[in-house]
Amino acid sequence: MPVSATGILISGVAQADEPQKPPAKQTYVELLGKVKVNPLSEDDSDEYDEELVKAKCNKNGGPTAYDTAVQGLTNLQNTIESVINSTDNSIESDVSGDSSSEEEDEFKSICGSILILKGWTTLGVDAIKPCLDLEERQVVEILLNVSFPLIEFVCENDGSQLLGFFQTGGIECLEEKTEGIRACLHINSTFAESVESTESSEAITGSPSAIIPKPFDLPEFAVDQEDCSDLQTMQNCVVGQLNECAQRTPSNFINSIFNIIKKESGCAAVLKAHEALATNAL
Repeated sequence: MPVSATGILISGVAQADEPQKPPAKQTYVELLGKVKVNPLSEDDSDEYDEELVKAKCNKNGGPTAYDTAVQGLTNLQNTIESVINSTDNSIESDVSGDSSSEEEDEFKSICGSILILKGWTTLGVDAIKPCLDLEERQVVEILLNVSFPLIEFVCENDGSQLLGFFQTGGIECLEEKTEGIRACLHINSTFAESVESTESSEAITGSPSAIIPKPFDLPEFAVDQEDCSDLQTMQNCVVGQLNECAQRTPSNFINSIFNIIKKESGCAAVLKAHEALATNAL
């Protein structure tokens, strides 16, 4: 799935012996460097069973599905590497001061590359869909429905939302509340299990060593009252933590992200309907 705004903005401090670098761009490059869209091509690919992946693709999408999926993921990975290189090469030329105009250009540049990745992500997803089961394709649609409006929000007006978050201490706020936020993410077991199960899962073959990695194996996520209520509780908890920071802009930013997730996933409608039923029952 495309890069989240929160992840982009959680930055580390540059090493003292390194040149001063724009933190947002530096963190963006570091984050993209961790994205590996096809684990079968990585050094630890021995952990996975490629033949099981091929069998699944063949069953769901026919004899060409696997090769099509791999090519689509390869193209996406190459685009990510290209964005990393171009962004990394631009960092040194950006280090000339801390003016607001330079910060605006920095986030404009980040959002421009995110939009490039958005297009290639769509192509990559389309390539892998034939390999997926029906339920997994529905999960993909939910993820896309959520991700693209999030990108539009955070990159509105050339990244002004990200810039505002950055300028009002958003990074520092997230770092200060890291432990509290982690606790919030695990308050509700149902939603937490859905998130955690995005890790590789064992294939149903009778062999515990037979593993199909994501993105060829996706978790179930039901847009129902239970999961959506968990998401609402998580939102209230996280935003409550961030409200304790010096400024409200960071918490408002994250709250807006949660609202978009609820709306585009269908959870907002589910929660509204449940609230109406509860009111009528009184």
